[in-house]
Amino acid sequence: MKTRKGFLIQRGKTWYAVWSVKGKRFVKTTGQTIYKDAEKELAKFIQPVLILDEAKLLESVKARIDGGQTELAAIDEQNNPPLSIAGAWPAFKASQNRPRTGKATMEVYELTWGRFQTWMGKNHPEVATLRDITKDIAEQYAASLITDKRSPGTFNKYMNLLSLVFRTVSEKARLTFNPWANPNKDGHGKGIQRMENEIHGRRELTMDELQAVCDKAKDDLRLMLAIGIYTGLRLGDASTLRWGEVDLLRGIIRRIPNKTGRKNPKPVIIPIHPALRAMLGETPKADRKGDVLPRIASDYRRHSSYVTDRVQALFDDCKIQTTRKIEGRHQSQVEVGFHSLRHSFVSMCSENKVPLSVVQGMIGHSNPSMTRHYDHAEHEVAKASAIASLPSFNGEPVKVLPPAKEMSLIDVSVIRELESMTAKNWEAVRDELLAIVKNQ
Repeated sequence: MKTRKGFLIQRGKTWYAVWSVKGKRFVKTTGQTIYKDAEKELAKFIQPVLILDEAKLLESVKARIDGGQTELAAIDEQNNPPLSIAGAWPAFKASQNRPRTGKATMEVYELTWGRFQTWMGKNHPEVATLRDITKDIAEQYAASLITDKRSPGTFNKYMNLLSLVFRTVSEKARLTFNPWANPNKDGHGKGIQRMENEIHGRRELTMDELQAVCDKAKDDLRLMLAIGIYTGLRLGDASTLRWGEVDLLRGIIRRIPNKTGRKNPKPVIIPIHPALRAMLGETPKADRKGDVLPRIASDYRRHSSYVTDRVQALFDDCKIQTTRKIEGRHQSQVEVGFHSLRHSFVSMCSENKVPLSVVQGMIGHSNPSMTRHYDHAEHEVAKASAIASLPSFNGEPVKVLPPAKEMSLIDVSVIRELESMTAKNWEAVRDELLAIVKNQ
């Protein structure tokens, strides 16, 4: 009896197995006289043939599947091409998975990415998509940053931004790995090793250096430096200070720092030093609208480096060494910049024995466990005295001013009443103030 792959024939009482392989016929006795037993023997004879045929069948099916997948991939590539280097930044900005960063930070990110994109166009014009950027290319770019003497901090910021962009658009770009990942952080041995940051930050300026830059600075840069020296505000806060945050009548600046404002919108309140007050007063009342430093604010919002470069150029012009060599490396690190004014502010306060909690309250690093020692009025008195104790750099010889006259309880009461004044209660507040003055 025939089967799919063989059959049995009977000669006398014995059954014989018959099958074919590649056109060649095989006949072999099963040694059985009972048909069912002979079928079992036949199955044993042709089993290798069945296995071979099944393997060939599977190979054929696999080849068809692979061919189909390749064809589908080609169609997908044509309809949805992998993300290009040029399209990576728009895709990153549009992604819902990217961190929600501020406008200024995104502008820095965009500039950083643009520098990398320019480098790719110059050094690897044949590479069009993100997934074609290999680890070797990433290492070449990292090496170029080191050759350009980028500081460890700047180098790491470049690597972290590139890694963030690749990670955010990885699905759309069809990436199989991230060539910029931090091996120490991700633990997979791939990517670019980060550089060790130096522990040295910005240093404060000496009194002579402070006097030199104040004498050399002109126009809006002169005022911005004074804001930095007498308030300790960071570059972004000093550059974009608005007249609505400056109360010349009460002699205070109230500002929510950019750095901490998104998480903790608590303002710092800084008394205005007499020298800074005089400089701010040079602006006519009619012009005290919007930004205190319109040109600098505009430059900073376009890109902070425009302002940073002006400050660094001033320091260089004053023969102040702004960088230091990193020991054991062919690199330099910036140690003097606008942020040095913040350090100078803290240092001068310390030298004039201003309580640490008062300084922390003014620079935005307030520590509740320390500031609880002061009630509101005492704290404002302490801050006013602290600012008045700082040296003057406004065209006068460098000298420590005598401590400001401490506020009396009446002064404190007046401040509190003014703080509570609104359009609805001004008459009641006026009467209270008149009563306070009459009772002096």
